[in-house]
Amino acid sequence: MKPLVALVGRPNVGKSTLFNRITRNRTAIVDSTPGVTRDRHISEAEWLGRQFRVMDTGGYCHDRDGISQAMLEQTMTAIADADVILFLVDVRSGLTYLDLDMAKLLKKEYGDKPVYLVVNKVESQQLQFEAESFRKTGFTEPWFISARDGSGVADLLDEVAESFPEPAEGEREDTSARLAVIGRPNVGKSSFVNALLGSSRHIVSNKPGTTRDAIDSRFKRNGRDIVLIDTAGLRKRTKIDAGIEFYSSLRTERAIDRCEVALVLIDAEQGLEKQDMKIIQMAAERKKGVLLLVNKWDLIEKDSKTSKEYSDRMYGDLGNLSWIPIQFISALTKKNLYRAIDTALEIREHRSAEISTSELNRFLQEALQQAPPSSKSGKEMKIKYMTQIDAPWPVFAFFCNDPKLLQNNYRRFLEKRLRQRYELTGVPVSMRFQQK
Repeated sequence: MKPLVALVGRPNVGKSTLFNRITRNRTAIVDSTPGVTRDRHISEAEWLGRQFRVMDTGGYCHDRDGISQAMLEQTMTAIADADVILFLVDVRSGLTYLDLDMAKLLKKEYGDKPVYLVVNKVESQQLQFEAESFRKTGFTEPWFISARDGSGVADLLDEVAESFPEPAEGEREDTSARLAVIGRPNVGKSSFVNALLGSSRHIVSNKPGTTRDAIDSRFKRNGRDIVLIDTAGLRKRTKIDAGIEFYSSLRTERAIDRCEVALVLIDAEQGLEKQDMKIIQMAAERKKGVLLLVNKWDLIEKDSKTSKEYSDRMYGDLGNLSWIPIQFISALTKKNLYRAIDTALEIREHRSAEISTSELNRFLQEALQQAPPSSKSGKEMKIKYMTQIDAPWPVFAFFCNDPKLLQNNYRRFLEKRLRQRYELTGVPVSMRFQQK
């Protein structure tokens, strides 16, 4: 397992800015508003040839509101999980009682771990002189940096990398299944993830928009490694405010790009709405496996016909996306959660399955005999053979005398037959017709 470095401290001391500098991207949202980061956020990094993971956290604070209490719990869990702790403070705001409180906690409870006091925003000689006051925390060797311009960060990372344990021989490439949990705000995405993990790793609130970053969590299912990417809910574009909400939406889109299978959650009481369709189409257009999960099913009054009638209505709305399977779950009662994960893993396997050319051509000949292609121009169209092209999802190439003669209804006929013949439920399919 790669070493885990946690960035902790009170809100708005620059943890997310340092996170982005270490990981060399902008996956964590940075804003002047305190408390922008609410959940733990993990990303890969590398320094001096050593690979490790960096965890951004929501901030150590003692406010009484529910969100702040959850942020505190997240920070404490992050500290417990980490191999190395970077304790950030802000030279511009000076030493606060929260800084002293956290310093005492780190020394008392986590003295067995490497802990570095990092004084951030030290961007002048005067500020460096003022930063000396942070030795009062009990950390006699603070590190003076500016996460914004990068000064001092390289020296800090040199020291951090030296504290890592030696890497195990023969470390293998990460082959974990990557599942993105996506959907509109407040449909229960974080509750779904927490129920699977068995702990409150993500903040759950009935206030929409609680999750702002895309967050990775790992767990095992029947010996298989799985990464769950919980995301900020996608709102309608007209409802996305400039700044935080806009960047949260971008993170969700990138999370879809990173995943192999998208688990799209919808609210059982609200049903399939236009924004749900846009989210589903976004995943399908990116050629990801897709599983539609109807959450909060425990709130629906039902009889033996309810689930079928509900599914039939949804498939009517899905139209040409009816290859996507539907399952009914409850994050609250944990009904069908593991069944959903098992189905997602099956979709992942089928998405990467390879079908031999000889088998595909037997299929093609049977389809041509059943219904040969027709042409509006009267010119005969001949499909000579087909094969599967190497790609992360099933891509089939059909070689014919004139691709322009192909009609859309025949393309749909071939895709339907492919899905009937092979296990492609929940899997996107691409068909390319080339002249031969």
